[in-house]
Amino acid sequence: MFKALNKLVGGGDFNEIQLQPSAEPICATEPRFCLPNSVTLRLREKFFSLSGDDFKISCATTGTPYFQCQGKLFSLREKKVIRDNAGVPVANFKEQLISFTDKFNVYAGDSSDKNICKCSASFTFVRAKLTSVFEDVMTGKSRRLILKGDWRDKRCVIYWGEPKQGGVPIAKIFRPLSVRSHLLETDGYLLEIAPGVDIALMVIMCIALDEHARD
Repeated sequence: MFKALNKLVGGGDFNEIQLQPSAEPICATEPRFCLPNSVTLRLREKFFSLSGDDFKISCATTGTPYFQCQGKLFSLREKKVIRDNAGVPVANFKEQLISFTDKFNVYAGDSSDKNICKCSASFTFVRAKLTSVFEDVMTGKSRRLILKGDWRDKRCVIYWGEPKQGGVPIAKIFRPLSVRSHLLETDGYLLEIAPGVDIALMVIMCIALDEHARD
């Protein structure tokens, strides 16, 4: 069973999947979040903690902070706002429960004036899937990103396109056992992102799926 869990829907062993730099930018939020280099961010489960603690999302290797959540009590259905390191609102979302699938919109800043992305999330016993559809703010092209894998064990891949149809792996979510005790908190995990990919959107997808998993 555990060997089977190591296989993702798109095919191939999780540890053997290599991220591929995007041939062109993939951006839903702002061009400044499409970095020319790959980056690995440190996140935690239950990002919007009911404890009201502040939390920053930082580079796992350098400690450079990128995003933050200001401490506040949140209900699972309340609007969630992601801010950059200076406290400027980047995007927000609020889940809308529909049948067995959670669908929600992602908006720019902290208002609902500009819809930048549409998402839907679903779970089975061992699998999670989150699909994000948006118009790229840099190219004007329609994009479809799919997060798939074992979310509870944090072994997921985000693809540009459907993995069964040749989708390109652009981000990986994992929790290495070798560093769990000292690099990460007990509920922490890593998000590795390929060059040219909107790191803000990758963070939003992870947080949205985590919120859905808690529901």
